Amino acid sequence: MTPSDLVGLIGVIACLVAYAGLQVGRLQHDDLRYLGLNILSPACLLISLMHDFNLAAVITQVLWLGLSFIGLLRAMYARSRKTERLSTKCAENET
Repeated sequence: MTPSDLVGLIGVIACLVAYAGLQVGRLQHDDLRYLGLNILSPACLLISLMHDFNLAAVITQVLWLGLSFIGLLRAMYARSRKTERLSTKCAENET
């Protein structure tokens, strides 16, 4: 097994763990662990694909990575808004 094969397998495992976690209810779509796995997976697979190029697979992984980053940004924005609302509510309760 080559190092690129190992990195690719890590990507496959990350993808399957994320999917399984979502399906069995252990992870939510906006959970940072889920999003992290969805970023790790295509990143590893892209590294693996640098050594054994496949255009269709590269396009799929680039799009998967981009969509995962969009999900991460949305989740972080939602968390910051929630924190903002909670701190505003706390400040109102103190007065």
